Amino acid sequence: MTTLLAVDPGVSTGWSVWTYDAVTPLRVIEHGTVKNGLRGFLDWFDSPAGDLDEIVAEDFILDGRTAQPDTTPLEILGALEALVWPTCVPLIRQRNFMKAHAPDPLLKEKGLWWPGAGHDRDSARHALALLKTRRHAPTLAWLYGRKDAA
Repeated sequence: MTTLLAVDPGVSTGWSVWTYDAVTPLRVIEHGTVKNGLRGFLDWFDSPAGDLDEIVAEDFILDGRTAQPDTTPLEILGALEALVWPTCVPLIRQRNFMKAHAPDPLLKEKGLWWPGAGHDRDSARHALALLKTRRHAPTLAWLYGRKDAA
């Protein structure tokens, strides 16, 4: 079983932990939100050695859309890189538009519309986007009810 941590970094960082394998679709284990930016994230994060197989996180891209962007996500990504480097756990960075792979109606239908501000829901979007773009057949079948999802 592969264990995946999905992270939506920010002043309030959404996170979710998932499992999946070659025959089992993506399944959420737990989720939540960490407040207080980098300090809160560092207090919350425990070394993934032995616990996580991979991490997916929304990347920070300075694209000019915001006059004075909040760089908290960049700080958290840097810390995450440093924390997981010794463990060789891969950190997959996704652009923010990847969240479109998991729109609100899909999250609601699959029981992933968790109450609150939605930062943990955004982490779920990144987890789903990762498995969808990998064409993970069991997850596609779960999401869309198709037996031939490969």
